[in-house]
Amino acid sequence: MALERLKRFAQGFLPTPAEAAAIRWRTPAVVDRGRIGEARVALDRHGRGVLLWENAGKLWTMPMGPGASPALMRLPFGEGTTPRLAVNPEGRGLAIWLADGEDERQILGAVLGPGEGPGRGMFRTVGRIHQLQVAVDRRGNALVAWVHERVGQIEVMAHAFNTRGEAWDEEPVLLGLPGDPSASPQLAANRREHAMVVWEAQNSVFEGLMACHYWPADRIWSDRPVPVVAHAARHHQVAMDDSGNALALWVHAPYGQRSLLEASFYEALHGEWSEPVVLASAHVMSSPRLVMNGDGEALAAWSQRENAGVSRLLVKAFKGRAWEPGAECLDHGHEPVQDYAIDLAEDGRAGFVVVQRGAAGDQVSVRIREDGWSLPRTMGSAPGSVCAAPRIALSPQGASLIWIQGEGEGRSLVLTDSH
Repeated sequence: MALERLKRFAQGFLPTPAEAAAIRWRTPAVVDRGRIGEARVALDRHGRGVLLWENAGKLWTMPMGPGASPALMRLPFGEGTTPRLAVNPEGRGLAIWLADGEDERQILGAVLGPGEGPGRGMFRTVGRIHQLQVAVDRRGNALVAWVHERVGQIEVMAHAFNTRGEAWDEEPVLLGLPGDPSASPQLAANRREHAMVVWEAQNSVFEGLMACHYWPADRIWSDRPVPVVAHAARHHQVAMDDSGNALALWVHAPYGQRSLLEASFYEALHGEWSEPVVLASAHVMSSPRLVMNGDGEALAAWSQRENAGVSRLLVKAFKGRAWEPGAECLDHGHEPVQDYAIDLAEDGRAGFVVVQRGAAGDQVSVRIREDGWSLPRTMGSAPGSVCAAPRIALSPQGASLIWIQGEGEGRSLVLTDSH
């Protein structure tokens, strides 16, 4: 009996494959209504975390996890838009967001947890800010990246937060000048403080993806970007494992030719990107997603379509520093896909949520992968209306799923989590 109890404790709250999509989800609940903006959810390894969202220019937060989610305890977080959230497996986290003043815009940040204070300003500008992102390491140190657009110049910028003294660096760092506001920098970081930012560059000298690396020992960024691939690469994604190895994923669409989904592997030991490999080819390729855990396991997902055919969502696994053969189709039926999200937990469990449009309205469904992908389970629907912005967060002992339902001032933020 004692051995069985020990086994159950070691397994935590993980469901068996047959249960994964069948019985572990709570009934979806509406968290908030109104002019719902962007929302983010993040969990630690114990399934505890936080939900952060915007409603009509004000930010709200809610604790997640055992004993917290059913209460739906909304707490005001301040004024702002574009919330971003990062929580590490140990439960340390940081929230950042944008706030408008009379003649400027600024980025604010706040450490999450008991006794959290008001947001501190970390960057001010009269220009515009795009592609705001944040990542935290095991100590709770954070990196923030964004595109700064001002008259005559586009900049990729980064800023660091140090838990020692709970202070931001004096000034943000300029990583590069991509020349295009759609440069879309992607921030990847691991628990051991390594990080990189990858963005699209297009000028008279170079077209492709550039990467800038962060050196944690010196808390500095590399003095010049290095090329990842030297041809047009759109909709790129990047992710990193705990050894500092990384994957980049993008769409290469040569004029008049089939679109290609390509990937490259960065080996931290040698500091080099591999030659690109083609993962898939189709008439139309779009919406790539990439997730990676600390052990170096990864999942790539994307949408592809042949001519006037139906778009399909596919997923391909990366393990042992190599892509596994074949890809699996994860959507179901022939309803058009509106949006989707994926996540990958530390223990290798994966989750996939998709919004599909039917004749009676949008529908949200989820699949969980353990030994294999479960059958899709319908989590919610919007008869005669729409669903949008699905997000899923997984940990070894929990899972949370959110989406936005409805339109205009009648939107609802919907939450469900496992138990």
